[in-house]
Amino acid sequence: MKKILLIDDEISLVRTLELYFRGKGYSVSAAFEAREGLQLWRETEPDIVLLDVQLPGMDGTKALATAKDEDLCGDVVMITAFQDMEATLSAIQRGAVDYLYKPLDLDSLDVLLEKILARRKEREKIERLSHVVSECFKPNQIIGRSQATLEVIKDIARVAGAPVTVLIDGETGTGKELVARTIHQQWAPGEPFVAINCAAIVSNLLESELFGHERGAFTGAVQRKLGKMEIAGSGSVFLDEMGELPLEIQAKFLRVLQEKQFQRVGGLKDIPFNARLLVATNRDLESMCRTGGFREDLYFRLKVFEIHIRPLRERTEDIMPLAENFISRMNRELNRNVTRIPLEYLKALENYDWPGNVRELENMLRRAMILSRSDVLEIDQCWLEPRQSPFSKAPEPEDRGLKSLNDMEKEHILKILRYTGGNYGETCKILGVSRPTLRKKINDYGLKEYLEADSAYQKD
Repeated sequence: MKKILLIDDEISLVRTLELYFRGKGYSVSAAFEAREGLQLWRETEPDIVLLDVQLPGMDGTKALATAKDEDLCGDVVMITAFQDMEATLSAIQRGAVDYLYKPLDLDSLDVLLEKILARRKEREKIERLSHVVSECFKPNQIIGRSQATLEVIKDIARVAGAPVTVLIDGETGTGKELVARTIHQQWAPGEPFVAINCAAIVSNLLESELFGHERGAFTGAVQRKLGKMEIAGSGSVFLDEMGELPLEIQAKFLRVLQEKQFQRVGGLKDIPFNARLLVATNRDLESMCRTGGFREDLYFRLKVFEIHIRPLRERTEDIMPLAENFISRMNRELNRNVTRIPLEYLKALENYDWPGNVRELENMLRRAMILSRSDVLEIDQCWLEPRQSPFSKAPEPEDRGLKSLNDMEKEHILKILRYTGGNYGETCKILGVSRPTLRKKINDYGLKEYLEADSAYQKD
């Protein structure tokens, strides 16, 4: 008979779970405070422990630490009524196998316990996580109560202490850099975090930005310059929009990952690469490998550990805590005192599909707070109406007859952007222009609003 131990100061919940698990054939023990629970833990040797975080006398995380120090048996599932990322990271670090929020869903709990028991059959002892949470870590940076967000936090806890490359993928505006910075804070909080946007740097300068250059390496190189990868030291290098990295630099970057060293442009000396690599993309690198846009060998080198961030439309439970967090911060920034959100606005926020994800939510709330004249948030409902992607159908000029060269060029640029999925590098190759020329055309023709209107073509 499988044994389960319940440690929670909520008497009604404990009694309900006792009846439920006995009906399932478990041998059940229960305690209402940590010290009593630890004693039962030692005596009964349970297979599974449901442990509340908030307990009188000693909290659940300390009780968990004590149990692990004593090498008490049993897989631990932490439960709490509070959405606390720091507590989640701490619990995962100390060896909890999962983390559940109240009110508990019994069906989800059943599925979780079945998974735990199945793993126990495969091995005598579950491998415990022991990733250290930095004392410098700032709590509540990653906000959300959805299962998808909780899984991201768990992934961060699992990988933070391992010196491996992490690939972070997700749509624009989902918070990929925030995840990277959180991993860095757990990994090397006192070391540099160096971020490089691969799409924001002209391709012929990108190699110098990454690896540095020696004096006289090319025209204009009047002195030695250290590259971002050298500046990072033993910290972290964050490559944003990795899908925009030119193929010729991909080959050189592959050598860095293989040999853990590189040379400055125009240099002969090998420089060790000691930093951790964190990579983000809003593109499908696997598909790019099939079409020749990305090296397959580099892709597999990067995909050691992958963290996928779901779009906001797939985790609507996060909208409310995110909105509360943004409003609290913006009250201070904008000198406002917004304390209430009408229920109709909350419903509208949850029903909107958020093509720009968390970034769009933040910008919309900022605009609403600027326009709000009292402590009640004012949102224009038209902001939350569904929008059609400008790339689904290129805008037509009012005159359907003869068109000017400017109008034709504008439509052609949009057509190529639609064909390339908004990729500047591929668009430049097809049009036969440089990246600065393309950016100038986009500004001259006012195409920026079209690009920003659809998240699939925005740049992180």
